[in-house]
Amino acid sequence: MKKSKPKPILLVIVALAVFASVVPTLSWAQEASRKVDGITIKPGYPLPPDAVKLKQDLRLNRAVELFLWSLPLNQSYAGRDAMFKASGGGMLDVTYIGGFADHTAKLSTLNNETVYAMVHMDLHDGPVVYEQPAMDNKGYLFGSIIDVWQVPLTDVGIPQVTPDQGKGGKYLILPPGYQDEVPEGYLPIRSTSYQVRLGLRSVMLGDATLADAVDRVKRVKVYPLSDPARPQRYLDVLGKPVDGEVDKGVGAFRRIHDYLGREPVQEKDKYLIGMLKSLGIEKDKPFPSDKATLELLQDAADLGWMTAKLNMTKAWPASPLPGWLALGLVESWNPNYTTDDLVQVDERAAYFALAIWPPKNMGNSTFYGITFSDTDNKPLQPGVHYKLHLPANVPAKSFWSVILYDAETDAMIANPQKRYAISSLNKTLKYNEDGSIDVFFGPDAPKGLENNWIPTTRNDFFAGIRFYGPDWERLGKTWTATRPERVLPQ
Repeated sequence: MKKSKPKPILLVIVALAVFASVVPTLSWAQEASRKVDGITIKPGYPLPPDAVKLKQDLRLNRAVELFLWSLPLNQSYAGRDAMFKASGGGMLDVTYIGGFADHTAKLSTLNNETVYAMVHMDLHDGPVVYEQPAMDNKGYLFGSIIDVWQVPLTDVGIPQVTPDQGKGGKYLILPPGYQDEVPEGYLPIRSTSYQVRLGLRSVMLGDATLADAVDRVKRVKVYPLSDPARPQRYLDVLGKPVDGEVDKGVGAFRRIHDYLGREPVQEKDKYLIGMLKSLGIEKDKPFPSDKATLELLQDAADLGWMTAKLNMTKAWPASPLPGWLALGLVESWNPNYTTDDLVQVDERAAYFALAIWPPKNMGNSTFYGITFSDTDNKPLQPGVHYKLHLPANVPAKSFWSVILYDAETDAMIANPQKRYAISSLNKTLKYNEDGSIDVFFGPDAPKGLENNWIPTTRNDFFAGIRFYGPDWERLGKTWTATRPERVLPQ
């Protein structure tokens, strides 16, 4: 029998069926040709080699984010440990710098015209009393009581914005979940953590001397509510190295692990605590000790710190001074970096990459401007000469200060001359005929203006300007200042 030829319609159907069976393969081939960071993008599960890389990348990315998230905690532990080591003291001791700090005091962005004092507390044994001295015509103690995450619980020492209104008083710091009756005669402050820090600046007014500022610190008393007769120790660390730099290695994660074992976890942090678990860092379990994890954590700390330094040059509000950035503004300041809608992750990391002890109320006692660039929007660079012009009558009711900081340590720039700042407290400055002043910084001093000069070295740096007792009626309005400008050596 003669075979019949396939009809044209059947050939079309067969051809369509063959094409349809090939299309997914062709589509897969096209998609499989795309790679993201070395990973093949394809339908279904990742290729076996890619699965290993994806897991490793996820752990590294999480660890970097955790390093940035933990910067306020890192700074908190760093400051505590540094002051204890330098002073030989411990909890409830008043540790202070009994003079003007220099570059060996590596606590982020200190200035060298203020006497600083710090007290560290542990509330596991119950409430602690802090007696705040009253302000007078020679000065005041301004500061904040903060929790372990450096969220300010209250400011102290000045009128209008503090519970003691500048008149002094007894603060009672209560541990988390405290339910007992609060005795009368105290200003109660409820803490969100057991570890609490008190940071103070002894600000001088009128004809006050350095001795007056130190004496005011020695009026501070801190003791357990259950033991008001406890002897108070005052420990001076002036002239002693204070290494309070953030931990830029595996130790940053050890500090988080320590926190997990000592403190209640706050609601906003639970997601990040879950991320920690994927790194093997958990409450009531030993810290990871395997080589692979430790190497990953060190890599994350290195990347995290570089990211933090990049971030800290950008994530700030604009200040009232053109081109300058503000460490914080009264109208937008959010001391816990948490709004109704989000956590300000970049702003939070930027602040704690270079600063410590934030106030609850920003700008009432001080205003800080910072800049990482000059009038040409070029980064401030070592080896370049700069001039910063400040018009007459700087709007600071107490004093003003211009200071430079090392971009790696956040401390004052180490230099042989031990010159770190120019401020109105310095009576040797040379002013212009109209009352304005030019501040110079660079590798060499301008001739005849050596007292107006801050040395720079080979290290990257940034500049800060402080107004103690800012006059908001004039600051950024009738009085303003531009950023530093590049000048030729004189």
